[in-house]
Amino acid sequence: MEPDLSQHALHRDDARGRRAALGRMLPGVALCGLGAGMWVLAQGQPAWLGGHVGPGLMAQLLAMGVIGLGAVWAALCARRPESTTASAGCGSETGTLAPGLRHSAPALLGAVLAFALVLPFVGLVLAAGLAAGLAAWGAGERTARALALTVAGLMALVGLVGVVLLPPTAPLWPDL
Repeated sequence: MEPDLSQHALHRDDARGRRAALGRMLPGVALCGLGAGMWVLAQGQPAWLGGHVGPGLMAQLLAMGVIGLGAVWAALCARRPESTTASAGCGSETGTLAPGLRHSAPALLGAVLAFALVLPFVGLVLAAGLAAGLAAWGAGERTARALALTVAGLMALVGLVGVVLLPPTAPLWPDL
């Protein structure tokens, strides 16, 4: 049997390929939309207050980073060829989540909530460590050593950036 090379068949295949590419781009585009919403909300906070870092600077930078990450993700997914084999992603072949990731969404939301709630009491460094620990646990960090290294690394980074690069707008350590 010979392939159908008529213009109608070529146009149908081209439209199907474009639709598949748009479907692959959807998560990245959704992330761009989320970042745009974050950016709009961050505009209500000033980025600079009299030459010092204001409360809106990090929110605006984070929003722009989310938009950029979403755009890169969408572009890479659009350029990726159509896959006919099973994905080696987070799910299993039965369509369920991998065992280590079943708690990832609640743990990430809990990490953000815990960070916001404990920040005024324990300081930026310890709150970031708590949030990193919860998020890494939810993502299925394999060993206690890896979890401890993740938390320690983030706490060191937050402490270094908070002490060296930025004048702190929130306390770095708890007031004892």
